[in-house]
Order: sequence, then C-alpha cells, then structure tokens
Amino acid sequence: MKSKIFVFPWLFAGALSLQAQMNNIKFVEYDLPNGLHVILHEDHSTPIVAVSVLYHVGSKNENPERTGFAHFFEHLLFEGSDNIERGEYDKYVQRAGGTLNANTSFDRTFYFEILPSNQLGLGLWLESERMLHAKVDEKGVETQRQVVKEERRQRIENQPYGSVLEESLKRAYHVHPYKWPTIGSMAHLDAAKEQDYVDFYHEFYVPNNATLSIAGDIHPEEAKQLISQYFGDIPERNEPYRPSVVEPPLGGEV
Repeated sequence: MKSKIFVFPWLFAGALSLQAQMNNIKFVEYDLPNGLHVILHEDHSTPIVAVSVLYHVGSKNENPERTGFAHFFEHLLFEGSDNIERGEYDKYVQRAGGTLNANTSFDRTFYFEILPSNQLGLGLWLESERMLHAKVDEKGVETQRQVVKEERRQRIENQPYGSVLEESLKRAYHVHPYKWPTIGSMAHLDAAKEQDYVDFYHEFYVPNNATLSIAGDIHPEEAKQLISQYFGDIPERNEPYRPSVVEPPLGGEV
C-alpha cells in the first residue's frame, strides 16, 4: 500500500507532462523595429490577461566585481518611473484587481502582471515605463539595498545549510559566471556607485534585449496596436554584454 501511495504522484506528474506536450498552443510572434521580440497567445476561456517581459540578463551577465546586480534590479525596478510615483507601481495593479511579481535566474530577469483583460493597456504601460525610464537613483538604491541584505540574511545566512548552494556553485564552476549565486555579494552592492546602477540599466533594460509575452483574453490585432503605441518609440541600444566563457572539465572531485 505504501509503495502505491509513493508511486502515484510520479505517475500523475508524468501524465500532466505528457498532456502538456500534446497540447498545441497556438501563438503569434514577431519583432518590433527596435528589436523587441513579441509573443501573443489568444485564449478566451477566462477574462484575464497575463503580460510579461523577460530581459535576457541574469547573474551570468554581471561584472565579477559587481555581483548581485541582476537580482537587485528585480527589486529596484518596482520603485517607479518618471511617470509613476515611488511606491505606486504595485498599487496600479492592485487597484485594477490584478497581481504582479518578478524573479531572477542565472540567465534572465522576468516581470509579469495578471490583470482583467480590459486592463491590457495598463499592463503594457507599466512595463513600458519600466523599460524606458525607471527610477534608478540613490534613494531607491539605498532602500532596495537594505531589502536585499535582509533577504540574504533570511534565506542564506540565518538558515541551516543556507549556504549550500553558494558553496556548491563556487566548487562546480571555476571560471564561468555561474560560480556565484544570483543574490550576489552584499559587499559588491555596497561598493557600487549610483552610476554603476544607471549604466547597468541602460545596457540591459532595452527593447533589443527583451521578450514581451501576452497570453489570455486578447484580440491579437488590437494587442499589436497597443504594443506599438507603448513600446514602438523606445530606442534600440547597443548589444548588451553576453559572456562567452567556456568552463573547462572539472577532472575530479570538487
């Protein structure tokens, strides 16, 4: 009996995986002239829409002396913009009955809003503000610096075995930037100047380094018009830094 209980979740997970592979999810994709890649998926089953922007910047794109920047920006870019007052970003979504969040990995930073479908324009406006002229200033940097420090204390420094991933990475990788965790070094964040953050933003938070995805209760042609309205005039910038480091074989125990 115990073995059946143990096996069932794995069978269930396998069935879900197979079903997902069998689903033919139709989508439209194209690029704006400024390099922004767009993916649209139409689904009228519920009157909601998900708006997400994935930036091709993660911890692997960081300066080894300024680790933690990608994750730091995940926090910083909720501070507001030229047209959104500090601390008001979340409130726009909440007042519209939606939700939002973001996350960072070695390879990308991902932001999303889930909104009633009649609020698609709001989601696009918010993300275009983040891309075009987010607040990157000393006040926001210092606020989020303290937030990230507390996150590190809670998740790593004050947790049993909290540093196991960090210790494993620096042994598994000797030269590749995967060798440091996404949360990075607090000493690096403390040492960074405001201009360091501004430069990082202008290099990586650009349309030609991003993918905009919209899924849900949309009409693609209407969505395309809104996308052009909010993102079409954002200028393309130089190609961001992408590491080409090749990690040599370990050749033994680490």
